Amino acid sequence: MSTISLALAALLISSTTTTPEAAEGCRAAARAYFEAITRGDGDAALALVAHPTDADRLAVRASAASEEGLRRLEDLATSRFGQRGDVGIAARHRRLLGAIERAPVELDGDRAALRPEGERPVRLQRLGGQWKVESPADRLTGEERKALRQALRKTEATTKELAERIRSGAVKSAQEVRDALRKALGRNEEEGVPL
Repeated sequence: MSTISLALAALLISSTTTTPEAAEGCRAAARAYFEAITRGDGDAALALVAHPTDADRLAVRASAASEEGLRRLEDLATSRFGQRGDVGIAARHRRLLGAIERAPVELDGDRAALRPEGERPVRLQRLGGQWKVESPADRLTGEERKALRQALRKTEATTKELAERIRSGAVKSAQEVRDALRKALGRNEEEGVPL
């Protein structure tokens, strides 16, 4: 084998081999990002994005606001109706974070991709020794970006209206909460609310 062939083989192996430490660093960054989104902390999530664009800021803030509203609604429904008030939002968050924990990592120098089962790939970039999520907006199609804006407005209005109805006693059961969410948002809360 020539020296050039050996050098190319070594380069290929080093760029595609994922060490446990590198894989855990990637998973930790993705986990921190999605934990921030699911708790509604758009600023913390944005701090974990590599070179955020205006589209990234919109996607992150809209996702965080939507998740926060849905989580607060589930908290209110659970406080009012007990375990029957669970509409699947927290369960969806746990499934997502579990998928991140188990996701295979593909490492290529200072770039990586996590492939969580049942989710879209998460691309990361190492900047200054820290792994950060690459453009969340790039994970969305143009139609999805437009739908995200509309969904944010709809989710905000729906969660506020449902919260008021729960507080006033107008909603009598957790099933009414689930049915209202399905009707308003077109989502299957029994399977959890997609991010």
